[in-house]
Formats: sequence, C-alpha cells, structure tokens
Amino acid sequence: MQRFGARRRTRVPDPATGATHSEGRPTDGLPAFELSLPEYRTLVRVIEHAQACLVLRSGSDAETIRNASGAELTPLLHQRAADSHARGVDGLPMLACEIRHLEAAVLNLESYGGHETVLCEGYALLERCETLKEDAQTARMTEGVLSLGRHTPPAASP
Repeated sequence: MQRFGARRRTRVPDPATGATHSEGRPTDGLPAFELSLPEYRTLVRVIEHAQACLVLRSGSDAETIRNASGAELTPLLHQRAADSHARGVDGLPMLACEIRHLEAAVLNLESYGGHETVLCEGYALLERCETLKEDAQTARMTEGVLSLGRHTPPAASP
C-alpha cells in the first residue's frame, strides 16, 4: 500500500504515442482544439524564449527550467505538426489541458525579463487558446496519432 499517495507531476510526453495527460491517462476523449501553424510557431517561439530567459537568469536546474518554460510541450507538438502535415491538415491538435504549459512560459517570461514583443505574443496566444478551448472538440488517438473529430486518420502503410 502506498503511504503518501501519488505525486502529481507532469509526465514527459511521448511523441510516439501522441500525448500523456498529467495524471498519466491516455488522451483519447479529452477536450482539444486546432492550433494553426502560425499559432504553433508563436507557441514554440514563446516557449524557447522563456527557456532561454530561465537558463540565463533563474539559476535553476535543467528539469525545473524545462517544466517552468513549458518546454515539455514542444517535442509533442512538433510530432503532431509533422503528423498533421503528412495528412494534409493545416493545423494541429492541442489538448485543452496543455494550455498550462503556455501559461507557465508567459508567466516566467514576465518574471525573468523576457522580450516585450515575445511576452505580448504570448499573452495574445494565451487569450486565443482560452477562446479556442471554449469550442473544444473531443480528441482521439488513431494509430498513435492524436486528432480531432473532423480529421481523417493517416492512410495505412503497406
């Protein structure tokens, strides 16, 4: 019997399986929305800038910087972007629960003196994601690819 209960911490996403919810549950059935490619690029820019600011100014260890900057999300979204591109889809799915990574990046940019332009882009994207979250669809996993209800799964390879 476990004496102290489960530790609540974000699991490192596995690009091969699409995503892992923070409690380790599969992502199938969770609310998600479509992030456009320009929004994806902005998200990556905000996270990378937050990570750079934290490395330069925080004095924290690598794992803390990775968590605080939202960098856990970038490999996962990169894989989804590649999958979406391969399927001919313009955007990529983002789970509503993953907004917290962007929020962490923006808050730490503000705390550690991030560039004002990137900070403004981060706040605008955070607001946009919150709006998209209101009309979230149900995410599903098909052959290891996270998709939204209206997307078609990739063609089976011979």
